[in-house]
Amino acid sequence: MTTKLFQSYDSTLFQGAISYYLQYRPRYPNALYDLISQEFQLDGQGKLLDLGCGIGLVAIALHDRFQSVLGIDPDTEMLEVAKQEAKLAHASNITWVRDLAENISPAIGTFSLVTIGRAFHWMDQELVLQRSYDLLDRTSNANRGIAIIQTEKDIWSNDSVWAQNVLATIKRWLGEERRVGSSSVPLLYKSDLEVLDRSPFVRIKRHKIDFQKHWTIDNFIGYLYSTAYCRRDYFNGDTSVFEAEIKAAILSAEPSGQFVEDVPISVYFGFKD
Repeated sequence: MTTKLFQSYDSTLFQGAISYYLQYRPRYPNALYDLISQEFQLDGQGKLLDLGCGIGLVAIALHDRFQSVLGIDPDTEMLEVAKQEAKLAHASNITWVRDLAENISPAIGTFSLVTIGRAFHWMDQELVLQRSYDLLDRTSNANRGIAIIQTEKDIWSNDSVWAQNVLATIKRWLGEERRVGSSSVPLLYKSDLEVLDRSPFVRIKRHKIDFQKHWTIDNFIGYLYSTAYCRRDYFNGDTSVFEAEIKAAILSAEPSGQFVEDVPISVYFGFKD
């Protein structure tokens, strides 16, 4: 296979959003990590490769179930936060590398497991799956494979009244299409990962974990500013009017100002025989 070096990355994707990302983004539940451990018989041995690692949520949560972890992400600011979070968690066995997932090659070694979280939708999926498969070792009888974690529901696909009110407000301010840094997309998430069926991985499995996020208005506004579609800098100055409209949109459906969002998590597993 000819190696193609990928260099395109929109460095503005989460510009100015990282502090909000760290404080307001929902964390994955422990049930997710227990499920991954069970499927791949994790026992503290082997190496983990976490692609699109962001601020290190998955890499740090799983670090004590491997001898070593390599987290790769193209965003410098994300990686700096990941390093800080790893230090706070005493996760000293993680190495962080700034690069695109598409650029992985045998030069970085072989691994027991590859994980990819929400960042998978930004990637050249077929290429990343092939290259991930090629880096999985066969040094033991333990399961080797990939775990892809998807939260396939967000404000753009939530039919709750409060969510539709919020989305209508965002569209009035920022346009009908979903912003993604310097461009836009009509739809980001897919309800199923058919690309896995076309990959070299076998015994494809999908598990669903029901997860709920409890919000206050202030926390939800902070979350919006953590996203690529509603970054604070898009508003070019004072956001007080926008925030007041978001508050009114939520209160019209949830008068208490406290509400629950269903965020089902789909976990896709593929194995290397």
